[in-house]
Amino acid sequence: MATDHADNQEALRRLRLFNEKAEELRSYSFIEKAFNKDAGVTVHFDFQQQTAETKRMGADNEARAAMCSVLRFFVQPRDGIELHDIAELYQSLPVKNEDKYWVSENLKQLDNFLCRVTAPAMSVNDGPPLTFGRIREIFLYGSLVHANAKPPDDKRSVFELWRENRVVYPVLENFFEYTAGETIKYILWLAAMNADAIKAIEQTISA
Repeated sequence: MATDHADNQEALRRLRLFNEKAEELRSYSFIEKAFNKDAGVTVHFDFQQQTAETKRMGADNEARAAMCSVLRFFVQPRDGIELHDIAELYQSLPVKNEDKYWVSENLKQLDNFLCRVTAPAMSVNDGPPLTFGRIREIFLYGSLVHANAKPPDDKRSVFELWRENRVVYPVLENFFEYTAGETIKYILWLAAMNADAIKAIEQTISA
């Protein structure tokens, strides 16, 4: 019985932390700026000069950095609120089976999206086609959260290579913001589910 009580208290702690960070994420200007009706990328080709110019409208560096400082809580396991960890936690919570199903099922949909190759398919320096997940990973861990420059996966060098390409980089920035947005949509949806789960756990503890 004591073990069940401790497990419920730990579940409450993690769900409350998740929702606290989700609300912080919601409060930042990134969402408004990245999904403004004017956000996006335009590419202008000058066929006579054989040049191309890319312009991007979306979140600025400050808004993006603030968002990423919180997004990392949901994509790395260190703090116990990584998305897959929470989906696994749901399987032992006193909530409806339907809620358990949709938490896992919607996360599968997000995972499938992250595995998809961008459309149009993009690669850099004849590398493999880039997936949305790979783009999120390189922006987060090559620049915005950490600057991982350790082999065999030197994300910092990959990011620097991308940034040197003035035509391609704004397109990759746009794909990153789109990918971050899809991740945030799931986070905010799950936070709403957590509010009901928190009430169910509190009722179990007080019973």
